[in-house]
Amino acid sequence: MTDVSSAGTWHATACILCECNCGIQVELGGEDGRHLARIRGDRAHPSSQGYTCNKALRLDHYQHGPDRVTRPLRRRADGRFEEIDWDTAIREVAARLAKVRDTHGGEAIFYYGGGGQGNHLGGAYSGATLSALGSRYRSSALAQEKTGDFWVHGFMLGTGARADFEHAEVALFLGKNPWHSHGLPRARHTLRQISKDPARTLIVIDPRRTETAELADIHLQVKPGTDAWLVAAMVGVLVQEDLVDHAWICEHTSGAEEVLARFRSIPVARYAAVAGIAEDVVRLVARRLASAKSVAIAEDLGVQMNRHSTLVSWVEKLLWALTGNYAKPGAMNAFSTLGKLFSTSPRTRPSPVVGARIIGGLVPCNVIADEILADHPAATAR
Repeated sequence: MTDVSSAGTWHATACILCECNCGIQVELGGEDGRHLARIRGDRAHPSSQGYTCNKALRLDHYQHGPDRVTRPLRRRADGRFEEIDWDTAIREVAARLAKVRDTHGGEAIFYYGGGGQGNHLGGAYSGATLSALGSRYRSSALAQEKTGDFWVHGFMLGTGARADFEHAEVALFLGKNPWHSHGLPRARHTLRQISKDPARTLIVIDPRRTETAELADIHLQVKPGTDAWLVAAMVGVLVQEDLVDHAWICEHTSGAEEVLARFRSIPVARYAAVAGIAEDVVRLVARRLASAKSVAIAEDLGVQMNRHSTLVSWVEKLLWALTGNYAKPGAMNAFSTLGKLFSTSPRTRPSPVVGARIIGGLVPCNVIADEILADHPAATAR
């Protein structure tokens, strides 16, 4: 990252603890000259413009934590571990993986790691390792958090989508508190800007009165686990009050009429009651989404690790798709990646042992143990 011989000066780099990758400057120090003695935001960075969150400012804690393993440990015959040098560790690990590959085939080697939030390096560089070994199966923490969202994205768009909150007229957060989780450029600054602008609207759907909800113009304090009913009711209002962008839908979608037909019969009042939100408020929010020039929406673990998560991901996307808020400033836009951390294709081969559906190119976390331990020839090789 930097040249330790120039310790005491500021060096430009970037934080990799979330997808924003904010630009930072670090000053090296400590006895070995490798500690991040001081960290500050890089004002010259074109995206973050000097913004940092608590994660970036605590990078030295993660980099040099007292319990962190910094040297390879090899298990001895008596069960204890001994330190070895990196060259020896790399050579021995490579030899053992190559033996598995040559004996059982590369598919017997399963890769876990390299998420899309942090640990970008492990995700980006894994491709070369998997290719060299002929390995096909992988997973990560994303497989227990985001697979429903990936599944919907794959069928609807063929790729993922990101929200342009910096320029959105209406910003809606579903099960997400970006004041703490961030996940969008200059999160707290952006939230303050939206909340202070009378021409813009900040909407939060969350059972808790979070810091983001405190800033919101509208806080839909939904009953826990009923997000599907609430968002479906909002889509129902769009369809039943004919607030959809028919011209955009006609030009950019297929199969829309079947979806519209389903939501014409949604009992909005009953769904709103299940969610614990007044019907007039549900209609107010839906109408605000329909009237805005641009709408940006983000969902997160509050719904993705909750009941009906995949259904919620689908109806959430209908909110911006039916109102034409895609591929324009302040709305939802497709993203590209420098490294393939996951796939958005919904049509992939099943897992080799238990035949589990692979979503987003990732083996579901809840079947990994069975994939390894099952009495099956493909598992025995592992």
